[in-house]
Amino acid sequence: MKKLMITTGNGMFGRGLVDSLAGRDDVEVKAMVRNLDAFDVHADNVEAVRGDMDDPASLTAAVDGVTDVFLVSPMDEHIATREINVIDAVVATGADVRILKLHGAVEHRGDHLSQLHAASIAHLKDSGLRWTLICPNSVMETSFLGLNKAIQFGMIAGTSGHGKVGFVALQDVADATAQVVSDGGFVGESVMLTGPAAVDMYQVAADFSKVLGKQIPYNDMTDDDFANMVIKFGAFPDRETCEMQVLCHYRAWRRGDAALVSDDFERVTGRKAESVLQWIEKHKDHFAGK
Repeated sequence: MKKLMITTGNGMFGRGLVDSLAGRDDVEVKAMVRNLDAFDVHADNVEAVRGDMDDPASLTAAVDGVTDVFLVSPMDEHIATREINVIDAVVATGADVRILKLHGAVEHRGDHLSQLHAASIAHLKDSGLRWTLICPNSVMETSFLGLNKAIQFGMIAGTSGHGKVGFVALQDVADATAQVVSDGGFVGESVMLTGPAAVDMYQVAADFSKVLGKQIPYNDMTDDDFANMVIKFGAFPDRETCEMQVLCHYRAWRRGDAALVSDDFERVTGRKAESVLQWIEKHKDHFAGK
């Protein structure tokens, strides 16, 4: 029986994996959260435990008795510090534990975000623990859900030009990760999770237009013009936050550094990954203002 601790049990990736594993009889789940009252999953194989990646002392109980840890942290300046805290807590147990670290498949070419992840990965590989890197390409939920207001105004804006991206659905990331946990495979390897094809934002806009039944053009902008626009409308508090959460990703898309398409999802799960068009159809009501 696998016993998996999931960091950020209320976060996007963490909660997605919790939901994918809930009710299974081959994996017990410890969902680590800072606020137990905010966790609302009720399943026989799921237990919420309090822990804070910023508080190393709180991690001891969270990692006790586990066979695997799904390691993901919020996308900010503290990625490396928080993840190293978890790795060190696991090492201190002396147990044979595998860390499944989330590390995006987009190539950031040494920018600040990639440096933070590189520090965490280097520490993990030096720790002596078994490891697997779970590497999703840009996730549709983070890439598209925030476009609903812009789409209602009849336009999608960005800075990625004709750069193509192998967008992947969050559910596919969660389901593939759940299977890797259960099977115990891919130790010392990277699992590259992508959609079935790489598309640019002009094609994404065309897919939205098709599903929603109205013309939605894609407007490509400079980094500065886009940043000024979204900060003006309150999407981000400052340029630094916009850079970390959006611009560095759009820049990688524009360079073609997110064009990877892999068959790892199908190899792991035995089914085809969801396409952008299928994902939009599934989430049509969100973008139709219903």
